[in-house]
Amino acid sequence: MLRILFFLMSKLPEGARQQVVRALMDGVWDTLANEQVLGRENIPDQPCLFLCNHLSNADGFTLDRAFRPRKVVFLAGVKLKSTVMTRLASETMETIAIKPNSPDIEAMRRALDTLKAGKSVLIFPEGARSRTGTLTQAKKGLSLIAKRAGVPVVPVALQGTEKLMPINDSDMGGERLFNADVFVRFGPPFRVEALEAEVAGAEDPRQALVDAMMRRVAELLPPEYRGFYAEAPAPTAPASDWERPSAPAP
Repeated sequence: MLRILFFLMSKLPEGARQQVVRALMDGVWDTLANEQVLGRENIPDQPCLFLCNHLSNADGFTLDRAFRPRKVVFLAGVKLKSTVMTRLASETMETIAIKPNSPDIEAMRRALDTLKAGKSVLIFPEGARSRTGTLTQAKKGLSLIAKRAGVPVVPVALQGTEKLMPINDSDMGGERLFNADVFVRFGPPFRVEALEAEVAGAEDPRQALVDAMMRRVAELLPPEYRGFYAEAPAPTAPASDWERPSAPAP
């Protein structure tokens, strides 16, 4: 039924299509996602580079709602254009298409140009959705953007979107939404220069810098989500905020 509905919406003119899809998705999220946004006061007024863990195709729209009324440009995998539902959903946000798990120089250049033009950009540094729900090691291409952008970097952590829209590798366009508690937490901003002492002497300086940035994301997550960055310090969020059980999927 949803596939038919999205197919019909795809025939609408672009402006009307975006409004209809956005209104439909907002209604679904209002119904199914018990969403809490924490740490919004950490977001500077100036353009920022946001780094976030990646759990689900629900992440982009969940974050878009958390940022409102602020506008943020998302680096989004080109695979989202491969099905009608994911393509229409991604159209509700401003995105830069990037090829996952590859050094997409053009996408990185566009991200830098966007930041220099005064807009904020959000990147999922892991390069793909985590199949375990835990952090995987980030791609070191992020270091080029972070060092050249000259803007504050803000770590962002997601929890619960992997239950809101579980990954279906056999049929991405058929992924379903379920009831879930969803948390978005923004951490304190930092400058890349502040991490120099932390990465000094590293065998691979670019990877070390990216790992240092991702440890700031891990700090915002409960231990079971930290994965590759499990050695990160305890999260600053109270346990009661982050460890509430998600509603069971129907």
